[in-house]
Amino acid sequence: MNKRYIIGAVIAAVVLVGVLVGIQAFGSDDGGPSSIEGTAAVQKEFAEIPASGSVIGDKDAPVTIVAYGDTSCPACKAASDSTTPEVITKYVRTGKANMEFRPIAFINESSERGALGAEAAAMQNAIWPFVTTLYANQAPESQPQWLTDELMAEAVQKLGLDVDKWKSDYNSEAVNSAFFTRRDQAAKDEVNQTPTFIVTGPKGTKTLVGAVNPSEFDDAIAEVQ
Repeated sequence: MNKRYIIGAVIAAVVLVGVLVGIQAFGSDDGGPSSIEGTAAVQKEFAEIPASGSVIGDKDAPVTIVAYGDTSCPACKAASDSTTPEVITKYVRTGKANMEFRPIAFINESSERGALGAEAAAMQNAIWPFVTTLYANQAPESQPQWLTDELMAEAVQKLGLDVDKWKSDYNSEAVNSAFFTRRDQAAKDEVNQTPTFIVTGPKGTKTLVGAVNPSEFDDAIAEVQ
């Protein structure tokens, strides 16, 4: 299967540039997962939460949490496993906050592939279940080619999404454009590592970096709401 990935994001002054080129998709012979697991738990985590594009929760919620994440980032996986579920339960399900996921690529080719796949999932309002599934199946950083097109398509299928639409969107210019938009947004927001959470409310903005304890979200939300 043919696949593109982004080569080289060059930082020059305040402008980031990248080139999107075609490559051959890698298999999982480097020790990455051979199949996707855990989608039932992910579906339960996000069941009945309103979703639109890359955002979950009430669009009119007083607080917005922007999450920058890399699908190959171990700290992002840790946050997805332990922090995000509590934040979703306490703040998103209750209408106190909404959350937007912005996929970016810092680590390896699988980061880039995952970011593009996530943008395609957003076109079916399923970016959060998609990236959460990838985190649940994440391979070590020592396996940079762990995430294949086939694994992502399997995740899409098991999450109950339209696989043909996802494949079409994944290879579209709209997804390419979204990738670079996220990259530019991350530069503007001075994101230097993942995960980075930007909590914004009526009283201002608070940035949290890393797999922080859920109590830090309590403090940040109390400060900005």
